[in-house]
Amino acid sequence: MIKTPLQTLRHVQRSALVPAKMLAPVFCALLATGCQVLGWGQGDDEMPAARPGTLASIGTAGTKSEANPVAVEGKPDESLQEAVSLESVMRSYRDLLPLVDDPVKQVTIRHRLADLEFARAERIMTDTAEDDLSGAIAAYTNLLAEYPEREGNDQIYYQLSRAWELRGMTGEQLVALDTLVTQYPDSDYWLEAQFRRADILFINGRYAEAEQAFDEVASAGGERASSKESADPTFLMNAYYMKGWSQFKQGNYQQALLSYVEVLDLIMPGAQDAEASDQRYKTLTEDLFRVVGLSLSYLDGAETLQTLFRETGSRPYEVLVYDRYSKLLIERERYSDAVEVFEAYIDEHPDSPWAPRYHMRIIDTLELAGFQKVIPDRKAKFIERYGIYSAYWPQAEPETLAYIETQLEILLPELADRHYLLAGEARKEQQSIPKSGNGEPGNTRKPGPGADEHYRQAASYYAEFAATFPDHPRTPERLFLLAETYIELQEWPDAIQAFERVAYDYPAAGKVSERAAEAGYASVLAFREYSQTWLNETSADLFALQEIQQLNRLRFVNAFPQDPRAPGVYYIALQREFDQQNLEEVIPMAARLATWQPAADPALVAEALLMAGHSQFELARYGEAEQSYRDALAMMSVEDERRPGIQENMAASVFRQAEQLAEVGNIDAAVSEYLRVGAVAPASVLNANAQYDAASLLVSAARWDEAIQVLTGFRSRFPEHELVDTVPAKLAFAYRETGQWEKAGDELNRMVAMATTPEERRENLQIAAELYDQAGNDGKAIDTWREYANNYPDPAPEYMEAANRLAELYDSRGDIERRNFWLSRQMEKVDENPEAADDRMRYLAASASAIFAREALSYYDSIRLTLPLNESMVAKTDALEDAVQAYQTTASYGLSSFSTEAGYQIAHIYSRLGADLMDSERPEGLSQLELSQYELLLEEQAYPFEDSAIDIHEQNIRRAREGIFDEWVKRSYESLRRLLPGRYNKPEVTAGAVHDLG
Repeated sequence: MIKTPLQTLRHVQRSALVPAKMLAPVFCALLATGCQVLGWGQGDDEMPAARPGTLASIGTAGTKSEANPVAVEGKPDESLQEAVSLESVMRSYRDLLPLVDDPVKQVTIRHRLADLEFARAERIMTDTAEDDLSGAIAAYTNLLAEYPEREGNDQIYYQLSRAWELRGMTGEQLVALDTLVTQYPDSDYWLEAQFRRADILFINGRYAEAEQAFDEVASAGGERASSKESADPTFLMNAYYMKGWSQFKQGNYQQALLSYVEVLDLIMPGAQDAEASDQRYKTLTEDLFRVVGLSLSYLDGAETLQTLFRETGSRPYEVLVYDRYSKLLIERERYSDAVEVFEAYIDEHPDSPWAPRYHMRIIDTLELAGFQKVIPDRKAKFIERYGIYSAYWPQAEPETLAYIETQLEILLPELADRHYLLAGEARKEQQSIPKSGNGEPGNTRKPGPGADEHYRQAASYYAEFAATFPDHPRTPERLFLLAETYIELQEWPDAIQAFERVAYDYPAAGKVSERAAEAGYASVLAFREYSQTWLNETSADLFALQEIQQLNRLRFVNAFPQDPRAPGVYYIALQREFDQQNLEEVIPMAARLATWQPAADPALVAEALLMAGHSQFELARYGEAEQSYRDALAMMSVEDERRPGIQENMAASVFRQAEQLAEVGNIDAAVSEYLRVGAVAPASVLNANAQYDAASLLVSAARWDEAIQVLTGFRSRFPEHELVDTVPAKLAFAYRETGQWEKAGDELNRMVAMATTPEERRENLQIAAELYDQAGNDGKAIDTWREYANNYPDPAPEYMEAANRLAELYDSRGDIERRNFWLSRQMEKVDENPEAADDRMRYLAASASAIFAREALSYYDSIRLTLPLNESMVAKTDALEDAVQAYQTTASYGLSSFSTEAGYQIAHIYSRLGADLMDSERPEGLSQLELSQYELLLEEQAYPFEDSAIDIHEQNIRRAREGIFDEWVKRSYESLRRLLPGRYNKPEVTAGAVHDLG
C-alpha cells in the first residue's frame, strides 16, 4: 500500500517537529535571565537572532540545551515549581511598557508580549487542549495593522500562520503565508513558508499551484545549497518529492519521474553506496520507489524506464529502481511486465554485475508465473551468456563470478539431467513407434529432438560442469554421468576415459570419490563392450587392444582391492594369463586371489587354486600342487563333479609324502596323518573321528591355532556328529588362550543355547558378556548383558553389575535414553529391598542417582534469568526443585562420598540462584531511583537463598568431625570463606603469635 505524500512527508519531518515540544521549559528558563537576553542590547529595529517558538530557534534533534537546569524527567511538579513564571515575565513587560518613551522599543516590547502570549497559549493547548490563541492572534494582527511597513513583520506573519494552523484554520493560514511569501521574498522564513503554503495548496487539490510553489522551494533550496547557505536539505528533498506528487496528480507522469529522480539524487548521491540509502530517509525512499513504479505503470513500463535513465544518465541507484519496479509488478502478478523490466536492464547493462542476477530473477519470475515451458531455455541461455565459455566470464569480478558459480552449480546438473531424461523418453518413444510397410516409422507427427541430440546436450553440460568446478565434490558424479551418456551414444573410448577420470584422477588428488570404484568397474564393463567391435582388427592390433584391456582390469583391481567385484575382475585377468600359458604369472596371481581380503567368492578361489595346482604340477612343484589341490577341495562344494578326480590327483602326492612323514614319529606326523585321512578319503567312516582325535591331540599340546582350525573344520563338515556339541567348549577354551575374546564369546553363546539347566545358562551368558566386553565389541556386549539383565534379576549383585555395565556401554554410545533406563533400574533394584543391598549395590545405585543429579544441576545452571523475570524465574525454580530432589535422592543411599557432594551441590544451587538474581537483566527505561529500588528488591529476594546455602554448607563441613574431609567438604569450606569471611576466613594464629601473647 502506497502512503499518501503527506503521510510520508510527515514521517520524514517528525524528527524536526519533536524538539518543538521540548522547548517550553527551555524557553521559560531563558526568559528568567531577564531583558538582556531578550535583545535590549541590540539596535532599535533589530530583532533577536533566536526567535523563540519558531523552527529557527530549534537546534538539531541531538543538541541539548544548556539553559534547562530545572527540567527533570518524570517530575513535572518540581519542574513547574523551579521554572520562572511566564505570566510574571509578561506582567513585567506590561509594567515596563508605559515607562518606555522610545516608540521603536515600545513596538519591540509589544512584539515580545505577543510572542510571550503565543507561547503561553501554545503551552495551554499542549497541556489542556484548550484554544486560548485569541490574544496572540489579536496582538499580531494589531501590530501588522498599526505598523504595516515595519521591518520584522515577516516573523509576525510566520507566527500568525502558526497560530491559525494550531486553530485548524487553513484558509487564514494560507492568507498569512501568501502575504509572507509575496511581500518578504528575502525573509529567513520564506523557504519554509512557501513549503507550508504549497502543502496547503496540495491538500486543497490545487495541484498546479502546489507544483509551482514546490518548484520555487526546490529552486530556492537548490540555490542556497549551491551557495553553501544554511538551508534545511529536508525542504529541498521534500519539495522535489511533493512536486512530483503534484505532477502525478495532474497526470504528468513523465515529469513526475524526473522530480522523483531529483529526490533520489539527494538521498543517494553519487559517492554513496547505491544499495543502502540514508536510514533517515528509508521510508521516503521506499515510497519513492513505489510511486516511481506506479508512474511507470501508467506509462510504457520498462520502455519508459529505459528512456528515463537514457535521458537523465545512469545513476548509482538505477538498479534499485529496476528492482523495486519489478517487485511491484510481481506483487500485482504482472509477471510478463516484470520479465520485460529485467530484460530491459540486461539490454542496457549487459556487462553489469547485476545482469546475471536479473537473468536469474527472470527465471524465478517465470517459475512464479507457472511458465514452465520457457524456463529451460532461459536457464540454457544463462549458461550460454555467463558460463565458463562465455565472453562475460573473463571480465567478471570475483564476487560476481562467485554468484554465477553458485547458479551454475545448480543449473548445469539440472539441465544435464533434464536432457538425459528427455533422451531416455525419446528413445522409448522411438522404440514404441510402429514400423510402416517399408520399415520406416509410421508416425506422421513432427519429430522433436532425437535421443542422441539430447544425450549430446547432456554430455555438453556434464563436461562443462567438470570444467567449471574441477574441485567440486560432485564433479566425479557428473563425470560418471558424462561417461554413462557416452555409453548411450556407444562412444566407448570417450566413455572409458570419463570413467577412468572418476576412478583414478581424484584418488591421485587426495579426493577419493564415492563412486570411484563403481566408475573403475564401469570402465571394465565398457571395455568389454568395446571389445565386441574388435572382430575385424588385425592380430597385432587385437593383441595390443587386449593388453590395454588387461592393464585396465589390473588397474581397477590394484586401485580398489576391497571392492566386492575386484576378485571377479582379477579372476578374468588370471584366466587370460593361464590361457596364454604364463604359468609363472598364474601361481602368484592365484595365491593373491586365494588370500584376498575380504575373502573372494569360494568358487573363484577354487578355480584359481586349481589353475595354480595345474601350473605347479606342470612345473614339477608337487608339494605346492598338493596344497593347491587341498585348498581347492576345501573351497569346492560337495556336489562338484570334479572332486573325485581332484582327490585322486592329490592322493598320489599325499601318500608319496606320507611315507616320509611316518618315519618322523612325532606329534606333527601324527596330526598330519589324521588330517590326511580327511583330505584323501573324506567319505571314510573314520574321517570324523580322525579329525576329532587330531584336534584333541592339538589341544593337549596347546597348539591352539591348529586346534581351532581343525575343530571349526570338523564342525562345518560334520554338523550332525554326536561329538559336535563338545566343540564349543573346546573352541571357547582355545579362543581364550589365543586372546580371541569375541570368538570365545560366540562359542559361549552357543553353549547358552545348549545348556540343560537355568543356572548353567545364566553362568554361560554372563561369561559370554564379559568376553564381549574384553573384546571391545560393544554391540554384542550390550545384546548379551541386556539378555542377562532381562532374564536374571537374581542374584541381585550380579544383576546390578549387569545393569551398571549396560548403562556404561550406552553412555559410551551417547544413547542417553537407554543409559538412563538402566541407571533407573539400578536405583529401583536397591529401593525395592534396601536392607538386602550390600555396599557395592548401594554404591552403584548412588552413582546412578548422582549422574541424574549432575545432569539436573547442569540444566539448572544453564537457565538464565531474563526479562520478564517472573517467567524465567518459574523455569529456574522448577529446575532448582528437580536438582535438589535429585541430590537428596543421591544422599539417601547413605554413602559419604555422595552425601558430601549432594550437600555441597544443594548449597551451590541456592547460592547460584541468589547470584543469578543479582546478575539478571534489568528492565529498560528505569530512572536512577527506580533502578536503585529494583536492585534493593533483588537483594531482598537473593539473601534468603544465600542464607540457605550457608546453612547447608555448614551442615556439610560438620562431617569433618566424623572424619570425612573429602573434596566436597573442602569445597564447602571454601564457599563459606567467601560467603562468611568474618567467620571462616580468619588468619590462623601461629605458635609464635601465641607465645608472644603469653
